[in-house]
Amino acid sequence: MKGYIEDKEFGKIYVELRRGMTSVRFTYHPDGTLLMRAPLGVTVAELQRMVESSRERLRNLPKPEAVTFQAGQVIECFRCRVVIGSQNRMPGYILNHWEGDVLHLQVHENTDLADDGVKRTLSTVIARAMEVQAHAVLLPFARKVADELGLQPAGFEVGRGMRKLGHCTAKRVIQLSRNLMFLPEQLVRYIICHELAHLTHMNHSPQFHALCDQYCGGKEKELERQLRQFRFPILK
Repeated sequence: MKGYIEDKEFGKIYVELRRGMTSVRFTYHPDGTLLMRAPLGVTVAELQRMVESSRERLRNLPKPEAVTFQAGQVIECFRCRVVIGSQNRMPGYILNHWEGDVLHLQVHENTDLADDGVKRTLSTVIARAMEVQAHAVLLPFARKVADELGLQPAGFEVGRGMRKLGHCTAKRVIQLSRNLMFLPEQLVRYIICHELAHLTHMNHSPQFHALCDQYCGGKEKELERQLRQFRFPILK
């Protein structure tokens, strides 16, 4: 089960209740939000008490690095890249064009790339470009992984989630976020394998994790650790 609780200090804390857990664990999601994993069955009041008792520890919990943009920056993506350059022709505009698998973004030379509004605009432009690219390269890759595993989902779709990077629907459709485009290939494959394992087990039981681990070549835990540590290059 997933949801969130509101906290006076930390704002929205996203909650995952998991069967088989015996303790609570806090981490920062790569998008900068605080994530709380707790045993299935705990109440909202109990979750709030857990936060209160962990407050000092949460203040010292390492946070994701801030998103930054700069002229000349290269953002490596899944089978493509983004290059940020400058232009002096059109103030207030972000010019963009593709050259093969490289997206060139040109921001006016007087633009303050440290400004939060500029960061958000750039993030939106890049995310939309990756959504288009996901149809071209991510979905074919996912179909190939499914074929290699001998699996036949009902279909694949591109979503937009940052916290929810993948989802297997009750109709056996695998939804993959456009934000997978920012991950290295081994983590893209891990998310795909995770969702494909849900075709057999629509839960996170030990049987599910055993199957996911099998699909991942015995590296599920290591890949999950890498995903938790990954820092997305755009704002959510």
